[in-house]
Amino acid sequence: MAQQNSPYKIEDHQVLSCDGESLLFVRHYLKGTPKIHFLLVHGALEHAGRHQDLINFWLKSYANVAVTVFDNLGHGRSGGSRCFISKFKLYVDDLYRVGEFIQEKNVKETKTFICAHSLGGLITLTRILDSAYGWPFPTQGLIFSSPCIRPKMILEGISEKILAKVDKITPKLHLPLIYNGADLTRDPERANDFDTDPLIPKYMTVRMAREVIEASANVRGLSYYLKIPSLFLIAGADRIVDAESTMLFVHGIDKQLTQTIQYPQHHHELWNELDRQDIFKTMKAWVENRLKEKE
Repeated sequence: MAQQNSPYKIEDHQVLSCDGESLLFVRHYLKGTPKIHFLLVHGALEHAGRHQDLINFWLKSYANVAVTVFDNLGHGRSGGSRCFISKFKLYVDDLYRVGEFIQEKNVKETKTFICAHSLGGLITLTRILDSAYGWPFPTQGLIFSSPCIRPKMILEGISEKILAKVDKITPKLHLPLIYNGADLTRDPERANDFDTDPLIPKYMTVRMAREVIEASANVRGLSYYLKIPSLFLIAGADRIVDAESTMLFVHGIDKQLTQTIQYPQHHHELWNELDRQDIFKTMKAWVENRLKEKE
């Protein structure tokens, strides 16, 4: 598909969260009649706007394309208590609601790809792999950036037993953030953006920490059931999630369906790394191959 620089439309929407009261911020970018549609699922504490470079890349790469992004419950411009989730299931069910939104925007020929980072990867994998949920929407491929298969820095010096006790007393207690922008990317500008972004809280609630830990433990044994073509991008110098656990997870997937690319020196946020444009091009090449397989 030829690259064009024609202008695109931006639509902001609100989708009711499955908590029954909060509104999810959804932004939909559209250029032409979408032959390809990218859904971006962001990571913990951040928001979809942190990945604007990737959004812009997809919009510049295709003549007829849509990109949909949203902020998870309690994140960014969505409603809900900041970085609090009563049950991980809410993240997973909210993703389904955004999936319904995407289907309404698609035409018959549209090919949908999900790009999921960190916590977004855990939410996406839970939705697709856990038999309690399911994903009925046609999906051409999945791209994971540093998926949260096993968190590394949520707890430091705090045992899960202590966390469980605290959760029973005060689930909304703030755990001070133990990492900063420099832990996420080697790009000083993007690191500073994280540190100074007013939409990014510098804490995680006790309940959110517990729910993420439990959800990651639940998903680790389900990789065999992943039947959608998938690309895993793994940062070798990741300080936020455990790269080795992600590699073990990938080993359980049918080799015909998955590709893994490791970046030994890179930090957690591959889409905000110094050479992110090269990473985007690698992602696009993988997407092009998936499209050719269906022709």
